[in-house]
This record gives sequence, structure tokens and C-alpha cells, in this order.
Amino acid sequence: MKIQIAQLNPKTLNIEANFIKAKEALAKVNQDVLTVFPELALSGSPLFATADYEDIYKQVAAVAERLCSENKDCIVGLPTNDGVNRYNSLAFIAKGELVDLATKKNLGSFDGSFSKGDGFEVTQYEGKMLAFGFEEDFEDFVLRQQEVDVVVCMANNVFEINKQQETINKFIPAVRKMACRFIYVNRCGAEGSYIFNGGSFVLNEKGNLCEQMPLFNEQSKVVETNALSPLTQSPMSKIEKMYNAVVLGIGDYFRKNGIKKAVIGLSGGIDSALVAALAVRAIGNENVVGVLMPSEYSTDHSIKDAEDLANNLQIKYYVVPIKPLYQTALQSLSEVFANTERGLAEENMQARIRCQILMGVANKIGAVLLNTSNKSEAAVGYGTLYGDTSGGIGAIGDMYKTEVWAMARWINRERIIIPENSITKAPSAELSYGQKDSDALPEYDLLDKILYLHIEGKQDKEQIIAAGYDGQTVDKVLHLVKINEWKRHQCCPCLKLSSCTLGIDRLMPVS
Repeated sequence: MKIQIAQLNPKTLNIEANFIKAKEALAKVNQDVLTVFPELALSGSPLFATADYEDIYKQVAAVAERLCSENKDCIVGLPTNDGVNRYNSLAFIAKGELVDLATKKNLGSFDGSFSKGDGFEVTQYEGKMLAFGFEEDFEDFVLRQQEVDVVVCMANNVFEINKQQETINKFIPAVRKMACRFIYVNRCGAEGSYIFNGGSFVLNEKGNLCEQMPLFNEQSKVVETNALSPLTQSPMSKIEKMYNAVVLGIGDYFRKNGIKKAVIGLSGGIDSALVAALAVRAIGNENVVGVLMPSEYSTDHSIKDAEDLANNLQIKYYVVPIKPLYQTALQSLSEVFANTERGLAEENMQARIRCQILMGVANKIGAVLLNTSNKSEAAVGYGTLYGDTSGGIGAIGDMYKTEVWAMARWINRERIIIPENSITKAPSAELSYGQKDSDALPEYDLLDKILYLHIEGKQDKEQIIAAGYDGQTVDKVLHLVKINEWKRHQCCPCLKLSSCTLGIDRLMPVS
């Protein structure tokens, strides 16, 4: 049996464009090839509350009919409505006719508006018994102990660092037991915070990996299920996967929202430097604009580091000193601030002035501000609300500070792009003289280990202390995490990279 895996990157609710992608995939193959598309390929995903409205079902039904008229065999994901219930469905089209429909039974986090369906369906095709359905329903299908020759499993699997290999390993025992060929079809592309990594794959009846589509790239490929040979894997490193995921996430955020340019505040520090490098890779250096906003507390090397980065990336940049605006603001508030010591209010005012400048530049040139906060800062609230926590999308908001440094070094593996000083110098917000992040926080190497155990590992204070960490330090870090949930609720969305992304997977009471 010849099967074309169409690992597409659909755009949510751009149904006509998704139809064109599907039509182009069908045009690549002859009549004897079955093309399999990802879950909700015609509508895109996640649909969220848009699935509550009738018009999407009418639009998708219309393009599904047009897909039938292509007279090519395929299995395509789409939302359906039978007049009573709405389903996340897979339509099996053969010889221009709908011959079978699988509806998702075990609904996932993106399926809130859909009704519970029937799960996997089995049909005869080309003299073979073929089962098709959704990843979430596969375990139920295995329990049916139904003999089939080929299983096609569709998914919208969201990227996490270790998820690709975990997904492959999850299916191997059942495929061996069933002694069938197994085809897993996952979409690629990004929608807001969610990155879909692709990585569609094929297992033979022994559970050997025989084909694997590229991660993070749209591609179609024809496989012959009767001629599968084991594949030697060359997995990406953790940092390379994160890099490619973020590049895809930034690129799709701008492309799918029709935005051409990005604005980034360049401080000379590692976070803004990394985000600028990622943005250049995602949308091109001609579309990235840097803004340097030195204050009286900025060091000469920070200005030089930011300028060196901009020159290395060949991006346009502006220098807009904030001292005049800052002094004017202080003067305006002199009566309110009279007889008080300089502190947090004066420091945060600088960050908010910088945000005002960045948003002004973004509005003027029709751009979006890219946020540069990392996960370590977001976790403990080390950022100024309406200041450096602002932006359209957080590029590194699910990346710990130690991962930021590691990615910067990986980017510099062949030539210096991010200035070495930005990587090696002590991190500082530079909102007062001699300020360092370590004045308020543990060193990031220690901080990140505690945060990982608490956030990803779901460990409480006693468990982390039992693992060998100082009790006073753990207590301080976990207290900061707890009291800053209110701030995280108001921060911009970030690209999901881990198994526990702040604001997506981890939501806690604000009070």
C-alpha cells in the first residue's frame, strides 16, 4: 500500500488556504496513493471557542466537498456537525466519495466544544484492513484486539523537549503485539503559544522506526507499507530542538498574523541578544529593529555589547537615551516622592519608560514588540509589569536562564554572533548603580535547579530540601514563585517548550 504522509502547517480558521495546501498535496501523487493528513487539517487547531459557532462547520463542509472532487483517496481531519453534536473527525474519502468517518472519543485539552465520538474505525482498502483514528483513542482500539494490516493515527501533538521520542516509544509495544504497520501523522507549525513539531513517523510490524519526517518543517512523503526498512536515527540535541522550535514559533506568529516587523529592546544583556538572534533567523534581519535605551545607570560595555550585536546581525537600530524622560517623570512626581528614599518605584519607572518608547516605535512602523523575559525571571517575578514583561509574544519565556546561556553558546559555535561579553558578564537590570541580579536572587545555576524541581518536578519545599538544597534558599525561591502569580497572569503569552509552561500548564490561585 502506498501512503503519502502530508505533514502540513495549516493556519487556524484560514480554511481556504488549508484546502489549497491539501489540494496541492493530492496533486503530487497518482490515483493509487492514499494521502493522510493531520488532525483538523482543514480548519487548523486549536479552535478554542470558535468551535461553538456554526459557520466554521459550513465552511469546512464546503471545502471537504471540493476535496472529494479531486478524485484522490485521502484521510483528512476536520470538524463536523451532524445537526445535534459537533465532532473532531477524520473523513476517509475514496474515489471522490466519503466512505467512512472516525470521530474522536477521548477528548483532549483542545477539544472542549466537541462531543464524545466513537473512536477508531476500520475499513477495507486495497485488499487490506486499515484502521484510522486519533492518537488519544489508540489505547482503546488496541483493547478491541481487532486484526488489521495498517493503522493510521492522526495527531496535533504540541512540542515539548522530550516528547518526540516518548511518543515513538509509546506506540512500539502495541504495534509489535498487533503485528501491523503503523503510521503517525502530526502537523507542524505554530499557533500563538503552541508549537507543533511535525516528526510524523512509520513503524513496521516489529515496532522498528522505518520513516521519520523532519521536525519543524512542512513536508510530504510517500511510503510503501510493504517495503519498510529500519531507520538509523540522528536525533537533534536539546538546545537545537529548542532553537528550531522557537524559530518556527516566532516565524509563524508573524506570518500567520500578517505582521512584517519585530521591535526588540537591546540592553546588551544575554536575553535580548538571544531573542534578536532568534528573530533574525525567523523573519530576516531586514525585519528586525533594535532600540538601545541607555540611562545614567547603563555601563559603557552594555551599550557597546548591544551595538556589536546589532552589527553582527546586520539589523537596523536606534539609540534613544531615557535620561531626559526619566528626569522629567521624577520632577513631575517630586511632591509625591518627597522625603522618601530612592527604591523600587524609581527603578521600575525606567523599565516602563523603555516600554513606552518601544511601543511607540512598534506602533509607528507597524511592528510587534518581542518580549525578552526568561522563565527564571517570570517564575520569581523578577521583571517590571508594563515594562520588560510587555510584548506580543514571549520568545524565551519557557527557557530558564541557564538554557538561554546554553543556546547563546550553541549559536556562537561557528562564529561570534552574540558578543561574548553578553554571555559571560554578570546579569543586571541596570536600574541603579552596580546592580546585579544576584543581589536579589540566588545564582541562576542554583535558582534554575530549584525552580525545575518545583515547576516541572512538582516537588514541594520539603522534597526539594530533602534533595540537598539549603532550606532558607528554597523557602525564599518558592515564596517568590507563590507571591508573583498575579504578575504572571498579566504577562504576554510565551512559546511553549517544556512540559510545564507558566501561564499554560501551570496556573495557580492569585490570592
